[in-house]
Amino acid sequence: MFPSFITSVFFGENASQRGTRSSEPITEKTTVRGTIHKEGIESYAFSGMQGWRVTMEDAHMVHTSIPVQGRSEPLGSGHALFGVMDGHGGDFTSDYAAKNFLRLFSVSPRLRKYADMSASDQSSVPGIECLRPALTETFGRLDAEIRKQQNLRNEQRFLGQQQQQQQKEAAPLSSGHSRVRYERSGSTCCVVLVTPSHILCANAGDSRAILRRAGRVLPLSFDHKPNNAPELERIHNAGGFVRCKRVDGDLAVSRGLGDFTYKGNEMLPVDQQKVIPNPEFVCYPRSKNDEFMVLACDGIWDVANNEQCGSFVQSLLDEGEPDLGLICEEAIDTCLDKNSRDNMTIGLVSFGGCKLQRGGLGLNNAIWQRRTARQARSLQQTAKKAATRAASNVGLIVETAAASPSSPAAHLARCS
Repeated sequence: MFPSFITSVFFGENASQRGTRSSEPITEKTTVRGTIHKEGIESYAFSGMQGWRVTMEDAHMVHTSIPVQGRSEPLGSGHALFGVMDGHGGDFTSDYAAKNFLRLFSVSPRLRKYADMSASDQSSVPGIECLRPALTETFGRLDAEIRKQQNLRNEQRFLGQQQQQQQKEAAPLSSGHSRVRYERSGSTCCVVLVTPSHILCANAGDSRAILRRAGRVLPLSFDHKPNNAPELERIHNAGGFVRCKRVDGDLAVSRGLGDFTYKGNEMLPVDQQKVIPNPEFVCYPRSKNDEFMVLACDGIWDVANNEQCGSFVQSLLDEGEPDLGLICEEAIDTCLDKNSRDNMTIGLVSFGGCKLQRGGLGLNNAIWQRRTARQARSLQQTAKKAATRAASNVGLIVETAAASPSSPAAHLARCS
């Protein structure tokens, strides 16, 4: 977000970019699973891991029933809503978005109009033309609510800090001034609405979704990076700049929720600010060949592209692994091995075209073998490091940086 020296002055030491990594990765995972078995949507699983970050700022949502304000019944069978949110600067925005997206979507007048349509209209242009603006309005209303909630939290923190300061001033031995850690977080938001006829993805930021169909991986979203031409033009028109592929040299995404530091130009509408909440859409008609869908935060995409991720999931399915939750967990562990340093969240949704290969390695054996191999590699690396340290301690290995230019070790280093 802000450069560290600015952040520490205005927001306190704990809010700066320093200390965003822990000394060891936190590898405990939170995994949820569910089955649907309606209209070609079979099952789902989501898993998240904190990893190397000091805190977990990812969030996700799953809704297999979508209520509609003013109607006693939810949307018909075959409708489901999935989403991943990748927070930065704190977990408030991502958590609030995951918990409140459905509530705001459900009260959309355009969703009510869609619900009142016939099944044939829902599955054609009139239906899609209702769902897109309904989702866009939800992103906008959610962003506005988050702004109000952040302002409220910051007012409360400021008043609390004032009270603490007054108490310190009244105490004769008190010294120093406490700093207010203001709430100023932001989050990406990648949401996929599955209907009986379409798969519609609304995305703001660099979380991402893909669809595997008939052996091919299709993109459901595209990342919003500040150096993309349309984003760059809008940022410049709003008085900002892009340096090191970051908005004002700091923020790595050009669309998302929160991040109101970049949405403060009162002379411009919401969709012309340096950072905007407006999603972009990718829509595919449903097909009997739809196999599975992956939604993930950029902790996954930092070390794997669309095709690699799709092939990885399919390889485990081909080996006979039926547990989508274990596949998600294995994907996270594999990305950790590939040196992903971020929080990681991944979701997997299977469709009717996803066929498990019978006669493979058997239940959970595919995952077990990969985990065993990974643990063996880890033990081998640990033993190698321990042996190197032990040899160094007894003088068999000399650090070349500490050797003098005339020493035998330095001579060997120059010759190597």
